[in-house]
Amino acid sequence: MNRLAEMGPFTASGDENRMRWDGLTRGFMEVWYVTLHHRRTGVGAWFRYTLTAPKDSSLEPYCELWAFYFDPEGKRSFSGKKRFGIDRLAPRIGRDDGALIRIEDAFLSENHLEGQVTAGDRTLAWSLDFQPQQRCFQHLPAQIRDRVAGRASTLCSPNLSVPFYGTIELDGETLELEGDPGSQTHRWGRAHARAWAWAHCSAFDEGDSAIFEGLAAVPSLGSLPSPTVTFLYLEHEGQALGFNDLRQSLAARSRFELPTWAFTAKNDSWKIAGAVRVKLDRTVQVRYDDPDGTARYCANSELGDLAIEIYRRESAVWRHHASLTATGTAPAEFGRRDRFLDLEVAF
Repeated sequence: MNRLAEMGPFTASGDENRMRWDGLTRGFMEVWYVTLHHRRTGVGAWFRYTLTAPKDSSLEPYCELWAFYFDPEGKRSFSGKKRFGIDRLAPRIGRDDGALIRIEDAFLSENHLEGQVTAGDRTLAWSLDFQPQQRCFQHLPAQIRDRVAGRASTLCSPNLSVPFYGTIELDGETLELEGDPGSQTHRWGRAHARAWAWAHCSAFDEGDSAIFEGLAAVPSLGSLPSPTVTFLYLEHEGQALGFNDLRQSLAARSRFELPTWAFTAKNDSWKIAGAVRVKLDRTVQVRYDDPDGTARYCANSELGDLAIEIYRRESAVWRHHASLTATGTAPAEFGRRDRFLDLEVAF
């Protein structure tokens, strides 16, 4: 990964996971999340550590812990969250005994995360280690990264694809993770996009070391409609196939409507065409609240199917190079302002 990290949309590892909230600013939100795939059982997991400082000064800031367990059989899935007063958040500025964020007893550090969420009579708990990467994946081109963060939100993946070790326990039954693939991302800013689709995969059926990360979004940058921008990245056969500089992102094409996102993109040497699809009975809908009080509805599944066709330019002709498939191993998410009517809202 080190050679690939010198190329494309990566920056040197530094303080990308550092908390951006200063403890005072209003109209601000921040989230750290982890997605995981357990190879042996096919279970997917999603953990979120969040803070929100509402724009309305009469409302108190708060932090939340979210946890999800996606059973491919649909029998033991779990979704839950717990809200805390901001006095349960640490560190409000800087670090706390190595924690990037601590919410009561749950925390995330540069190489460990743990926590526990109870919903009804069920409990999901986790304690997981990972080796941090030396490079941080930047979803957005440098030309717009800081400007967008000041008006909407920005994100990066300090750990785009890393093995996880440890345990996830649901209702007393424990999954042992022994190098199972996952990703850790950090997002912060003032508002969610108007609409978006996102997908990730580092567990393809072909069993190679391919990694895909994709995001399509309609930005929240004013009252006028904005065009969809698409940022795609693929590692395959030791090569980094980036499609997320500003020119390529504007030229890429996306069509997304739950349950499917289809996309195409190209650079001077490579072209990809793909689609991700989720099963509604393996998808959870939750509500995100912007700091100004407006809602976004998110439909997420850690068990999506993904197919990608890869083409290489030879002279002036695009020739098919390879195919990648992921069956039930691709986390995917769809978001918008209106509720998805085909799904219940979990919370």
